[in-house]
Amino acid sequence: MPQLLLPGFPDGASRIGASVSVLNKEVRVTYFVGGDNYFSHAANDKAGLRFAITTLIANHHVRASEVETSCLGIPHRTLMRWNRQYAERGPGCFYTPRAGRGRTVITHAKAVECGRMLEEGLRIAEVARCIGVNESALRKAVESGRIPRHEGKPGEIPRQLAGTTTKSERCRMDAQMADGLGTACTRVDERLAAAFGLINSAVARFEGCKDVVMGGLLVGLPALCANGLLSGLDKHLSLPKGFYTALHILMLLGFMALGRLRRPEALRHVPPGEIGKVIGLDRAPEVRTLRKKSR
Repeated sequence: MPQLLLPGFPDGASRIGASVSVLNKEVRVTYFVGGDNYFSHAANDKAGLRFAITTLIANHHVRASEVETSCLGIPHRTLMRWNRQYAERGPGCFYTPRAGRGRTVITHAKAVECGRMLEEGLRIAEVARCIGVNESALRKAVESGRIPRHEGKPGEIPRQLAGTTTKSERCRMDAQMADGLGTACTRVDERLAAAFGLINSAVARFEGCKDVVMGGLLVGLPALCANGLLSGLDKHLSLPKGFYTALHILMLLGFMALGRLRRPEALRHVPPGEIGKVIGLDRAPEVRTLRKKSR
């Protein structure tokens, strides 16, 4: 027959089970099983607390329900989580340092650029899409004050960007055009002329641009042509008058294949103005327009 523990507890100890008590004295916390010293740790040692309580429960000295209703008041869900960690990773898991943060998503250069774009009136969602970061990460950075703000009013949209443009400049202009014909619809004259039937189609025109999203797809254009992408274009394919021609649609579909965009809906995750620069236009057609013209 196993020997029973004596029920006596040290003076000042609080009972948390039939045979377990805890004594908080002189900035140390000591746990007793019967009259025996089971474990002790500093009062501010959270890892020691988790280790002591979990091993007491694992060794059946006390039940989780008794710990929850005792002076410790640790929620039952928390106790079950600690026990799961103990069972899966062992007692050392309570003393393993937490992994540090990964690489900084919003660098100083990106933070400065975000501040400028926000001062020009762009929404956080638009800025996040242009910079290429998660919207929630940008919102947290703005709320914590990590995004520098600049004085000054946003300037007017230039009718036509002169010289080489950067990605942030194009994103600002594309977003501000949303109040007109639509996002990235910068070729207003050609679009209006195509809508009234004054021109057959828009002319593919490539401009000086830096950091174009998926701009490297242009390297694969010779391979697409060599495989017959544009062969027989004038004989077998034609579209009614409009802004987009069969050439634009075929080039876009070919670049989508190179970029592993399997469905037209995947274009919604790419800035339309950026993919438009790859095919020589102001923006790519919407998903509905692309499906209609590619039938």
